[in-house]
Amino acid sequence: MATQRDPEGFDAATTTRWLGYVRSLLWPYFRPRVIGAEHLPKGRALIIGCHSGIIPYDAACTLVAIHDATGRFSRAIGDNLFGQVGFVQGFLRRQGAVVGRPEVVERLLRRGHYVLVFPGGARDMERPYLTQRYRVLPQRGYAPGHGGYIKIALRTRAPIVPLAVVGAEEAHVMLANLPPVARAVRMPFFPWVLFPLPLPVKLYIRFGPPIVLPGTAADANDQQKVDQLNKMVRRRVQQLIDDTVRRRRGIILSTYDESRGGRR
Repeated sequence: MATQRDPEGFDAATTTRWLGYVRSLLWPYFRPRVIGAEHLPKGRALIIGCHSGIIPYDAACTLVAIHDATGRFSRAIGDNLFGQVGFVQGFLRRQGAVVGRPEVVERLLRRGHYVLVFPGGARDMERPYLTQRYRVLPQRGYAPGHGGYIKIALRTRAPIVPLAVVGAEEAHVMLANLPPVARAVRMPFFPWVLFPLPLPVKLYIRFGPPIVLPGTAADANDQQKVDQLNKMVRRRVQQLIDDTVRRRRGIILSTYDESRGGRR
């Protein structure tokens, strides 16, 4: 029997199977703890985070966390890097990912979907652990002069849910990027890692209270206003990550301190 796909290529049956694989393989290994799922709204929302680690375990586990908490599929914006490989792009589209298509993201939000976005894209995966771990850097979509996700939120009036994923940066511990090797093998970056196989770190997936951006759809054309809002959202994501890191006790056999003060 033919599968049912929407105009963007999303296939609910394929996605359900893929989420099942993630739940069966990654969930027992990383044992994610989900915090703040009550902040996910009933309607549409942009869920905004920062990639954590050199392999997107964070995105895969977050999609499962959202589905388990709400029963809803979250669509995701994939980095343009993945759109360069046809079969990869086709696979991602069936899972609900949208590669480099802001007009499609707007359409999804207007239809009431969740959309998961890591504005720093694959560049976030290049951060060396010793100097930039858990830093939300002003690059790619977070950079001044950009902020496409802010423009989309203003035009669709979609709330932004900050996301923190803590733990994945310790799975491999990236020591440095090796650009000459990356060029030789035609990859965007080549990580020098401490642990080639992932450590069984405990993940924390935390959603913050929704942010309703002040402004109107017309403000999406005001880059100065967009830059101000982009900086504000990046700061809120950073604060959520920092507070989650402070509450974490340990990396593998880890606990989470609910009693510590700080932003919820």
